[in-house]
Amino acid sequence: MEQHMGFAVILTCILSVIVLLVLGRQVIWRTDNKKKRLPPGSIGWPIIGESISFFRSINSPYQENRRKFTDEHESRYGPIFRCSLFGKPKTIVSVDPEFSKYVLQNEGRFFQAKYPSSTVKLIGKYGLLDVHGELQRKLHGTAVNLLKHENLESDFMEDIQHVFITGMKKWEKQRDIPIQHKCHQLVLNLMGKKLLDLPPAEELEDIYKAFDEYIGAVLCLPLNIPGTAFARGFKARKTLIKKIYECIEDRRQHPEVNHNDLLTKLLREGIYSDEIIADLILFLLFAGFETSSTTMAFAVKFLTENPQALKEITEEHDAILKSKGKDDQTLTWDDYMSMKFTQCVIKETLRMVSAAPCVFREPKEDIEYKDFLIPKGWIVFVFLSGQHLDEKYHFEAHKFNPWRWQNEGHEISQNPWYMPFGKGGRLCPGYHLARFEIALFLHNLVTKFRWEPLEASSAIYFPLPSMAKGYPIRLHSRLQE
Repeated sequence: MEQHMGFAVILTCILSVIVLLVLGRQVIWRTDNKKKRLPPGSIGWPIIGESISFFRSINSPYQENRRKFTDEHESRYGPIFRCSLFGKPKTIVSVDPEFSKYVLQNEGRFFQAKYPSSTVKLIGKYGLLDVHGELQRKLHGTAVNLLKHENLESDFMEDIQHVFITGMKKWEKQRDIPIQHKCHQLVLNLMGKKLLDLPPAEELEDIYKAFDEYIGAVLCLPLNIPGTAFARGFKARKTLIKKIYECIEDRRQHPEVNHNDLLTKLLREGIYSDEIIADLILFLLFAGFETSSTTMAFAVKFLTENPQALKEITEEHDAILKSKGKDDQTLTWDDYMSMKFTQCVIKETLRMVSAAPCVFREPKEDIEYKDFLIPKGWIVFVFLSGQHLDEKYHFEAHKFNPWRWQNEGHEISQNPWYMPFGKGGRLCPGYHLARFEIALFLHNLVTKFRWEPLEASSAIYFPLPSMAKGYPIRLHSRLQE
């Protein structure tokens, strides 16, 4: 009897411990789930949410007001908050560098790209923005191999200089030019040659016009009604894709003709279908075109408004030419690497005006981050421009100050709050090329010309940066002085 009673006591104790453990885990689980909550925020108006106030802030004509929307929300809710933007009420905005880096570096693992439907339809399902998994890694790798740092001197140096020098000779005759439109044309000429071996855009006016319509529709409302920006952009996409298919057919019908372009390389490898190749080529045209040409044009604007910076960059490039002598003023790789202040100007322009001001990500599952729950199916809006304009990380962030980057070297800063080309598995594959193009463009511009703006020019910064009338300037040849 005593043995049975002893066994019963032991069994009761064990059961009691088990019950206490289960109850304890439930208490901990409930407490933890009270802590893990959605980021705080507001919804705004029905349907439109807070989109209007966001656009009004980021596109403010006053630089110091461009972060007003973010500042107001951050002061109330912190640097990670939820709101309703672009018709998506389930949006979480991040201007927190640590969280932004976490999101971007976990691409494919916890998060995946998720862009507005209008953007996806125009870019195409194989255009790198919306493709996922192994195919995304392969396509991204293809682009990286084409545009990597080691290829710039051998594959791009000569072509860039030829395109820029040829284009600027025409500028000299015109004198009054809209610099942003002209930069667009220069870069389209270069990318058209490197990707498809196309002649200059001036000789393909229909292609240049179609590309202009296409760019203008990439981040607009997806209203496929005649006359709308989206309808024009979608029609332009068909024109551009048709041109790419014509190039594909030409390569196959005339294999004896030597074309030194990406299209020929992809067709020879035979890895991808024609549809994948066409979407990839169009995406690279768009990405290479928009980042470089936009930064070029805004660098001209900022240098014009900052005489000391213009003086210093001009002296840097005059010194490069003086060291070479008059017989051969062709730039070399060593010349590019010596452009220290030029790199400061490029970094500062990219900080103030990013061609990719934001990225969109979707959690693949419920994500717990610190005290927040980031639910599956929501949109995470990583607002890179919001970080770049934050006074916590950059003193007088609304002012163009290229000297802040001195002693940083050629590489893009590793500081977590500075991500002009993104981060992680979708880091812009052309970021080396973009900085290379901009540096060579500025060299040719400041050594060949003086200029003044013809009128005050307002700018918008979202969804894609642009200046009213393309920022018209009047050129004066320095070669005739």
